[in-house]
Amino acid sequence: MFLRDRSELRVSHSAWSLPAAAGNSQSALRIPQFARHSSLPIGRVAQLYAVTRHAAFTLLELLVVIGIISILLVAIIPAVTSLSKSSGRKGAISNLLGAIEQARAEAIKTGQATYVVFATFTAASQTTLDRYNYKSLAIFEDDPANPGTPKQLTKWQTLPTGVTIRSKAGSSESITNLANTSTMFTFTPESSTTASFYYIKFNANGEVEAPPSPPSNVTLAVFEGYVNGGTEVITSAKDTNGEPAARESITIARLTGRAKRVP
Repeated sequence: MFLRDRSELRVSHSAWSLPAAAGNSQSALRIPQFARHSSLPIGRVAQLYAVTRHAAFTLLELLVVIGIISILLVAIIPAVTSLSKSSGRKGAISNLLGAIEQARAEAIKTGQATYVVFATFTAASQTTLDRYNYKSLAIFEDDPANPGTPKQLTKWQTLPTGVTIRSKAGSSESITNLANTSTMFTFTPESSTTASFYYIKFNANGEVEAPPSPPSNVTLAVFEGYVNGGTEVITSAKDTNGEPAARESITIARLTGRAKRVP
């Protein structure tokens, strides 16, 4: 059955199985058909086949790995969510700073007053409220050909999802401290809606002309949440005073029109 060559066994044409090891009740290891004509020693063939046959994960091992991955996800997801929200607030501040600087530079360049306008609504479709209410802005400029009706320079842009401009009356960083009108501007995404506009006006020198002083500087803040009927709904943690703990703010110098983020 087996041919012995220097203590190594080689597979013959008729033998292609190995007996079970002593003390092992399992059945003998069967050598596959392709090994009958192999030039490898039978011991090497059996070793290679045994390694291949057993190179797999057991169900218990897979369950352990899945459990470890689940634990890691539970620990990581809150951190990722918090980072995403922080990025949203910082993105909103960048949008505000960019729009304010653009309006100021345009006023100086053209000699015409410009406006950074924020849209709010008392009656609108739910889609408009969710997307634009206290979270949208556009730049307008006085039109010499049509006095009293500023022309729109930029499209209405929205802040990142989940971030809104503060609206709490009495707060020094609320949008309600700005000048307000319902007739000077037009909300083009939905012209049939009833909108109220808060705005910052820059004169030809780049100075803040509206809202009128005091205060000497203008402050705006964004927070995680939304505004419902003028009331802030905070979706993140609150501080001891019930204010949004996660918020970012900017200040605009009245004399220069320059805006900067508040540390």
